[in-house]
Amino acid sequence: MSDVTHPKVSANPSYRHIASGATLKFGLVAAFITACIWASWLVSVKMGAQSALTTFDLALMRYGIPALVLFPFLYRSRRLLLTVPSWTLFGIVLGAGVPFFFLSSAGMHYAPVSHAGLLIPGTFPLFVTAIAFFVFKEPLSRPRLLGLIAIMIGVVALLLISMWSLNGDVWKGDLLFIGASFFWAVYTICLRVAGLPPLAATGLLGLVSTCILVGLLATGVVSSGMNLVSANELAWQFFVQSILVGLCTGFSYGYAINSLGAERTAAMGALTPVLASLLAIPLLHESIGLAATLGLCFVCVGVVFASGIVKS
Repeated sequence: MSDVTHPKVSANPSYRHIASGATLKFGLVAAFITACIWASWLVSVKMGAQSALTTFDLALMRYGIPALVLFPFLYRSRRLLLTVPSWTLFGIVLGAGVPFFFLSSAGMHYAPVSHAGLLIPGTFPLFVTAIAFFVFKEPLSRPRLLGLIAIMIGVVALLLISMWSLNGDVWKGDLLFIGASFFWAVYTICLRVAGLPPLAATGLLGLVSTCILVGLLATGVVSSGMNLVSANELAWQFFVQSILVGLCTGFSYGYAINSLGAERTAAMGALTPVLASLLAIPLLHESIGLAATLGLCFVCVGVVFASGIVKS
C-alpha cells in the first residue's frame, strides 16, 4: 500500500514507499504475469475438482515443492522473521494457505471457473481497499475510486447474469469464493506490511501449509487420489500447482506487492476473471455471452484506473 500513514505500519523499518519509474513498470509486468498464472490455476483447480484428485493432492503440490525448494531462502531470512510482527506472519500463512486453498477448491464443486475468476481475484481489490481505508486510514484517490467502482459494476453484473442463468447450488460456490477472496486480501495486506523478501515469504507459506497438510493426512481428515489419475493429468497439475503458482508467483506477486503496493497489485489481479473466462472456453467448454463480456470490460477499465496507470 502506498502512502500509509497509520503509525503501526509506518513504524515497521521493513516498510518502504512505492518506487516509481522503471520499478513501477516492472511491477506492472510482474502483476500481469501473476494474473495470467492465477487464471491457469483456476482452470487447473476446476479440472482437479472434476477428477479423482482430492483437494489435499492439489494443496500438497501447491505448497510441498515450494517448501522444499525455498527453504534455503527462508533460513537466510530467519533473523528478519524475528523482527516482523507476529500478526503479519499469521496473516501470510493463513490468508494464502490451507484455508484459502480449501475454500477455493470447495467452491469449484458448485460453481464454474468464470465465477471463481470473478469473485476471488475480482472482488479482493475491494477487500484490500476497505482494509487499507478503514484500518490503516489510507486516503483514496479519485482515479482509484472510479476504478474500484468500475470493478464493482463489472463484478455485480457478471454475478447477476450468472445467477440468473444457472440453477442449483451455485450460490454455495459463490459464497466460498467470496470467503477465499477475503483471505487473499488479508494475505496481500500482511505481505506488504511484513516487507519480507518474496521467496522467503513464499517459503514460509509453503512450510507451514505443508506441515498442516501432513497433520491432516496423519489424522485421517483428508485422503489422496493421486494413484487414480493418469500420469499426464498428474504432470499437468504438478506443473501448474508447483512450478507456476507455487514458485513463479511466489516471486512475481511478492515483487509486484513491494513495487506497486497492495491496492494497485490487487487491482491488476482483477484481470484474472477475463483471462480465466477466456481459458475456460477451449479447455472446459464454458461459454460466455455478450452481456458477460460487457461486464468483463468494466473490470478491465476498472483495473486501468485502480492500478494507478491513469494519474488524472
